[in-house]
Amino acid sequence: MNLRLSTVSGGEGGKADRETRTSTNSWVYRHHSPIVDAIYRRSADVLKIDEALLRKRTADELPQYPAPGHNFKNSIAEALQLVHYAEGQQYTAHHDFGYPLTNDALQPTRYATLLLYLNEGMEGGETKFPRAVSADTRNGISAVPEKGKAVLFYSYLPDGNFDDLSQHAAIPVRKGEKWLMNLWVWEPIYGH
Repeated sequence: MNLRLSTVSGGEGGKADRETRTSTNSWVYRHHSPIVDAIYRRSADVLKIDEALLRKRTADELPQYPAPGHNFKNSIAEALQLVHYAEGQQYTAHHDFGYPLTNDALQPTRYATLLLYLNEGMEGGETKFPRAVSADTRNGISAVPEKGKAVLFYSYLPDGNFDDLSQHAAIPVRKGEKWLMNLWVWEPIYGH
C-alpha cells in the first residue's frame, strides 16, 4: 500500500492542510482480503447493525420497504482508512461530520466513527475529545492507543442534530509511531 499525505474534507474532495493534519494514509477496501472482510463484520457487531449494510448488497438482501426513491443497495461505510503518524504528526481538533447541502432532502453525512488501534507504546498520540465531559472531569477525555482496542463515537445526538462534543484530535506523537484504521459509517438512509 502506498501511504500519501492525509487530506481534510471541505467542499468537493479533500485538500492537504499541513497544519491541521500531518499524517499519511491509504485506503483499504473490504474486498481486499478475508481479514479486512472480518474487520467489517466485527465492526457491524460493535455498531449493532446488519453487516450487509457495510457492503454492496444483492437484490435479495435489499430492505422490503425502502424509503421512496432509494433502494439501499450500496454500502453505508467508507473504505477503511489506514493512518500513520510519525513523530510530531497530529490531526488538530475536528468533527467527522460535514454539513450537507441544504437542498438535499436527506442531508446525508457521517453518522459514526470507529477508530481501530493497530499498535501501542508510543509517547503521545492519544485521541482527545476536548469538549467531552464526564462525572469525573469537564476538561475533555482521552483514549490511549492500545493494540486491538477501538473507540466508537457518534456524530449525531438522539434528536438528529450534530453532536459538538464529538470533536476530537489526534495528539502529536512525541516518540515512536502510531498506526490506526478509521471506519466511517454514514447514516443508513444514505446507503442508496
